[in-house]
Amino acid sequence: MRGLWAGAVTAALLCAGCSGDDEPVEVTTTDSAGRTTVITQEATEEPTATEQDDIAPTTAAMVSTLLEGPGTSVEIDLPEGWTVQELGEAERTLPPDPTDQAPQQWCLVPPSAPPAIDGCSGVLVAVGPDWLPGHAGAAYSLRQVEGWRSTPGALACPVDEDGEPTDAAVVTATPDEEAADDEAADGEAGDEAANDDNAQDGMADDGLTDDGAEVTAPPPTPDDSEVDLLVTASEGMPLTSVESEVAGRTVTYETWRATCSLSEGVVISPQVWHDRDLNVLVRDYFGLPTTIAIVESLRAA
Repeated sequence: MRGLWAGAVTAALLCAGCSGDDEPVEVTTTDSAGRTTVITQEATEEPTATEQDDIAPTTAAMVSTLLEGPGTSVEIDLPEGWTVQELGEAERTLPPDPTDQAPQQWCLVPPSAPPAIDGCSGVLVAVGPDWLPGHAGAAYSLRQVEGWRSTPGALACPVDEDGEPTDAAVVTATPDEEAADDEAADGEAGDEAANDDNAQDGMADDGLTDDGAEVTAPPPTPDDSEVDLLVTASEGMPLTSVESEVAGRTVTYETWRATCSLSEGVVISPQVWHDRDLNVLVRDYFGLPTTIAIVESLRAA
């Protein structure tokens, strides 16, 4: 938990227990005549060395990097030590337009990579020319619900309460919804198919195989209260949506806030920049402080 992303995710946790009030401290002094005086001072606790390391600004050198796509290419300045992962073309399903060219996507991965969202462990960059990836297969648009990510369905909480990455990635449906869908789709035919499968596996109606061995039942499906989901505030709408000028280019900037349903205090602050002049989308899932420098360095190749 030493990367910049961890500091962004756990900012809400670092001050747990901070009262905001300075503690009074009594200091006793003695003059040359041996007389003592008690002075009351307000003492402020300094951050520990670990906290200072977590919040220290990065001073890494920036390296010019070319992102070359089939329709258009851009250059960016990437902090030294970051790597570029090519993600290929984005997929558009709502509504598909075969005449449009799909945008190319890259993942900019910092040395201390955060958990993956949208298949990217870092900052996602998408370059047009015709459209940019939005939520759940739609093209990106301003003030789009859940516009900070492309992944459809529910997302599992990416970190635990200690700020450590979790193994979970994507929750395609909540358990209750999944069970209901299966039941509606299968019905009695599904029950018959299950019985046929049991028969083929050599399992008798009494729960034993033909050779008398006991069959282990699958673990019960957890209910919604046991699934730690990432929930976007304001029903997925951006909390900030502004237009500004960056290095002479028109850029829209949006922010969201997402919390975990079970892990109290875990908060992430996704940010999206849309460079309308270059038709570039930059997604920062964890609010990394370096991303603004990357956005400012965007230029046509």
